[in-house]
Amino acid sequence: MRYRRYSKPQARTITVKYAGPCACCGATIPAGSIADYYPVGTIAGRNTAAIAHMGGLDGNSARCAANIAARREDRDPGYVDIDRMYEDQCTEICGR
Repeated sequence: MRYRRYSKPQARTITVKYAGPCACCGATIPAGSIADYYPVGTIAGRNTAAIAHMGGLDGNSARCAANIAARREDRDPGYVDIDRMYEDQCTEICGR
C-alpha cells in the first residue's frame, strides 16, 4: 500500500552531528553547532537534504553574510567595500 504525504516537509532547527557545508554560503558548519535543517522538498530544485546557518536561507544570518563578503573580497582583489570606504571618509572628515 502506498502512503501519500499531504503536508509539505518543514524546515527545523537541529544540533549538527556531522560537519557539512552551509546551503547558503558554502562554509563548513562544525559538528555540535545549531543550524537549520531543510529536508528534501523544502528547497526548490534540490533533491537532497541541506543544512544552513541559523537564518541563512531566510536572509538574516550574520555568519552567512560575513562568509560571503570574505569570499567576495578574496576572489576579487580590486573589490572595494563601499560601506567601509564611506565610514573611513566620515572618520577623516570628523577627525575622530
